[in-house]
Amino acid sequence: MNHQSNIVIGVPHHTPVGTFMMPCEEHIYGDQNTGYVGYNIAESLNCNFLCACNYFIDPNKKKNNNYSDYYVALEKCNPKYLVEIHGHGVEHCGNDIEISSGSKEDEFYAIKLKDEIRRIIGAQLEEDENNKDLRNLEKININADFNKIYYKASKSATIIDKRWISYHIELPLILRIEDNSGNLPRTGLEFVSILCKSIKNVCLY
Repeated sequence: MNHQSNIVIGVPHHTPVGTFMMPCEEHIYGDQNTGYVGYNIAESLNCNFLCACNYFIDPNKKKNNNYSDYYVALEKCNPKYLVEIHGHGVEHCGNDIEISSGSKEDEFYAIKLKDEIRRIIGAQLEEDENNKDLRNLEKININADFNKIYYKASKSATIIDKRWISYHIELPLILRIEDNSGNLPRTGLEFVSILCKSIKNVCLY
C-alpha cells in the first residue's frame, strides 16, 4: 500500500481474455483485460492498485449489508479519489468510452475528466499529427452525460460512497484486447498514458 498517494485504481471485474463470465451467482460478464489497464495506470501514477480477478461475488456492490474484501481493502486505503476501470462489450456502448461518478449530482467530476482527456488528445495531435493511435483515440466518443450513458454505476457501492470522489470508466474492447491475446493494443496503451496525465491534472495529486 502506498500511503503517500491519495488515489486508488480499482478493477473489480477483471477476467483473462477469453473468460466471458465471472464465476458468481449474479452471472456478471467479466471485464476482460481490465486488470492490465489498471495495473499500468497505477504503476505510472505510483498509487494504490486493487484488483479482483475472476471473483466469486460482485466485488463493488453491497449484498445483505455485507461488503467484499475488495471494498474493505479500499476503505483501508482511505483515498480521496477512486478510479475504477471497467470494460463493456459492443452490445451496449459500441466503441464509446463512458465515464460516470455515480449520480447526476456528481456528473461534473466525470465531465471534467472527459474534457481533460479530450484536451490532451488534441494537444498531442498538434505535436504529432501522424500518430495513428492518437488518430484512433480522436475518433472514439467519450460520453460523460449521466442521462445518456448506459453504465451509470448508480448502484455500485464503491462509486456512490461519498468518502471519496469516484470515476467509473467503461472501456471498449478495442482499447483492451488485441487479436484475442493477453496483450493490450497499442491504442489502448496510448489511452492509458493519456488517462494517467488526465488523472494527475484533474485530481489534486
